[in-house]
Amino acid sequence: MSDARSLLRAALRHRGRGQSLVLVALILPFLIAFVLTCIEIGERFWEKAAIEDALQQATRSSVQNFRYSAFAENSQSLDDTRVKDVAERTFIINLTGLRGMVQTPAAVASQVTWTVLPNGGTCTYPNGHPSVSATTPMVCATVKPRMTGLLGWGEWTPQIDAASTLDAVP
Repeated sequence: MSDARSLLRAALRHRGRGQSLVLVALILPFLIAFVLTCIEIGERFWEKAAIEDALQQATRSSVQNFRYSAFAENSQSLDDTRVKDVAERTFIINLTGLRGMVQTPAAVASQVTWTVLPNGGTCTYPNGHPSVSATTPMVCATVKPRMTGLLGWGEWTPQIDAASTLDAVP
C-alpha cells in the first residue's frame, strides 16, 4: 500500500520538459477565437455608431433650412424643397471615408427614408423602434445599410434612426 502511495506521489511530482506546452496548445485556439470575436464585435459597434452620428448630423443640418419669411413672422416652417437635398448631401459627405460599408456613400444615402414634418408631428420607424414626437418642425430618417466588420465575418444590416427638430421660438 505504501509503495502505491509513493508511486502516486512521485508521478504527481514528476515534471517533464514540455508538459505546459500541451496545455498552451489546447487553450490557444480558444483564446485566439475569443480575442478575434471581441475585436469584431467592437468594430461593429464602432461602425454603427459612426453611421448613426453621420445620419444624426445630416438630419440636424437639414432641419436648419427653415423658411426665413415664416421665421420673420415669429413662426417656424421648413423649406421642403431643400430639406431632403441638404440632408442627403450632408449624409454622403459624413459617410465618406467610413470603413465597413459594403456600398458607396451615395448608394447608402439613396436608401434613406426621409420624413419631413414642417409643423411637427410624430415619426414612426419600422421594426418596432420607438417613435419620436415634436411640436416644432422635424426631420426624421431611417436606413438599413449593408455593413461588414473588420474581419469580414459576413454582412449585417443594422437599422439606424435619427430625428432632429428646430428649437422652439421663445
